[in-house]
Amino acid sequence: MKLVWLSSAALAVALAPGALTPAALAQDDAGDREVITVEATKTELDSFIYPGLTSSLDAEDLDLAQPVDLDDLLRAVPGVDVPGGPRRTGQTISLRGQGRDNTTLLMDGARQNFTSGHDGAIFVDPSLLVGVETVRGPASALYGSGASGGVVAFRTAGAHDLLDAGESWGFELGAGYRSVDEEQRGTATVYGVNGGFDFLASISSRTSGDISLGSGADLPADDRSLSGLVKLGADISDGIRAELSWQSFDGDTTEPNNGQGVAGVGAFNALVDKDIQSDNINLELDIAPSRISWLDMNVSIYRNETGVTEAETASTRVLRRDLETTGISADQRFAFDLGRYESALTIGGEYYEDIQDGGDSADANGIRGGAPDAEASFTAFYAQLEMQGPAPFGLPGEIVVLPGIRNDSFETASATSLAAENDATSARFGVTYAPISAFNMFVNWGEAFRAPSINELYIDGTHFSLPHIILGPPTFISNEFIANPDLMPEETETLEIGFSLDLADRIGVDQLTLRTSWFETDAENLIDLFVDFQFDPTCFAPPFFAPCSAGTTQSRNVGSAELSGYEGQINFANGPLSIDASWSAVDGEDAATGEALGSLTPNRIFVDARYDFGDHMLLGTRLQMAGDYDKPANTADHREAYTVIDLYGRFRPFDNGLTLNAGIENVFDEDYERVFAGVSEPGRSLRFDVSWRQNF
Repeated sequence: MKLVWLSSAALAVALAPGALTPAALAQDDAGDREVITVEATKTELDSFIYPGLTSSLDAEDLDLAQPVDLDDLLRAVPGVDVPGGPRRTGQTISLRGQGRDNTTLLMDGARQNFTSGHDGAIFVDPSLLVGVETVRGPASALYGSGASGGVVAFRTAGAHDLLDAGESWGFELGAGYRSVDEEQRGTATVYGVNGGFDFLASISSRTSGDISLGSGADLPADDRSLSGLVKLGADISDGIRAELSWQSFDGDTTEPNNGQGVAGVGAFNALVDKDIQSDNINLELDIAPSRISWLDMNVSIYRNETGVTEAETASTRVLRRDLETTGISADQRFAFDLGRYESALTIGGEYYEDIQDGGDSADANGIRGGAPDAEASFTAFYAQLEMQGPAPFGLPGEIVVLPGIRNDSFETASATSLAAENDATSARFGVTYAPISAFNMFVNWGEAFRAPSINELYIDGTHFSLPHIILGPPTFISNEFIANPDLMPEETETLEIGFSLDLADRIGVDQLTLRTSWFETDAENLIDLFVDFQFDPTCFAPPFFAPCSAGTTQSRNVGSAELSGYEGQINFANGPLSIDASWSAVDGEDAATGEALGSLTPNRIFVDARYDFGDHMLLGTRLQMAGDYDKPANTADHREAYTVIDLYGRFRPFDNGLTLNAGIENVFDEDYERVFAGVSEPGRSLRFDVSWRQNF
């Protein structure tokens, strides 16, 4: 099932009345709260008052986490799951229970559309990143198809991220080791500014071997990667900036064809040398000249090429899947006063095209099952209004109103099937009411959709083959994919209710903020893959092969789903002590049968606590907890509760830019497994990283 969903939960809201007077909500006037604007929302609203839940990881968060894969990168974010197991090449992503097809991924604003049944979702070395933003909940009113779960936006480093005022250039060298898979990594970066020009060039390599699991077994993996980033920026004139970037990933891995879970090498999961190549080129223009007060435009032009080639080690068979994405997006923000309300209208448009090419050297026609040669194009226009000002009807405090709408027209085509075209309109309406600046409540309603992918529409070739039931090898019979160009888009409607609370001034600490929400989603026309596995009667009578097949596999629209869930996050800081915590749960069921729908997750809690001893030393611990999971009727999918503890520290012995990071992950060598992962997670691991940055 492509959609994966969430669980009903009661939400209790405790109101602490007080005498704080209403103030501008986006200002840092509640306990010196840090104002964070999440760019992926396309607003300039403080995340504390945004009608919906967002999260932002900055360079400091990433430096303390020292992530090595997608799971390390996102485990602290509520509502986000990284299924697929410990192998980097098999890790994918789900947001609020909805899978990869319902989660929009952005890299420096450019869409990352590669998707595969068993390969990873995005290929980038985490050492190149300086920020990650998530917008959870339906975002199709801004991003169109595939954003019903939300958006995850990654941002790579630029020279201005690494230089302070008055500095003109610098370099950074880094190295690291992780014992659980004997990973070794190295990075080298140089950057600088000269007048209105700036540049950054970075290269990173990683090598790792078999992964030691908490179960005591080793998961075969032989992983090598080389990544690069080049970014050139120019301040062309006052308020006009251009930035050109190229991000590349070259991975070479020896592992089973299906790199997810723990499936062993066999007839249906051959050992392969897997080559992964990803290149992303992006030109971004920010146009906001001071001499033209109304002009505030952003333009992004990009091209992404991602390919996975798998050469079977025991034969000459080679399988291939390549996806090219070319796109352009532009939006203009108009700021104005509407009566007593500070307002802004963002209007924009987008066009992007995906072209996929698949191949299988063992097929007479070169067709790779499940990877049809096909293309899809999307054209969209959208508008979003934000209004902020005094609450109506004589109520105290302030209000934020955020309506938006987007229309998408999309076309798909394949050389072997009829072309298909369709359109969809997505709307959202969000309201935040803050009776005082330290407390607000929000309601967010949104429609979303997901157009059928080219894989689902035009799926062709052989799904799997079996030895003939009578004749045996070398005679095989096959289950064949059947295209379905009549698929309808998946549609969802979500209602979310939540609140935000800032208690810093109340209890006299530097920071104490809480944001939590409950949401419910109705989904229709879900797209599922049906496997009709049955032998023709002729398989059992002479001549045994006239014809003989093992059935067919086809994508179809099926029924509807009802889902609900909750999530939240709390951030505390006082002096040298900081504690960040998040919690979430995912549950859902088929509206007709009541059966569990998709890959769900139990109650989960993540806590990160750290103590800063000054300029040179910081120590911390991370706690991951999950409850029992027994929702599916199939007991094989049940998972036991677990608690995992990590320890980490950062030491800066001198003032010359030397940094030492060290840690112990899974301190007690817990044997635990995530829902539907199909494999135990990594066991105890020692980590050590060293870097040296020097600016001039």
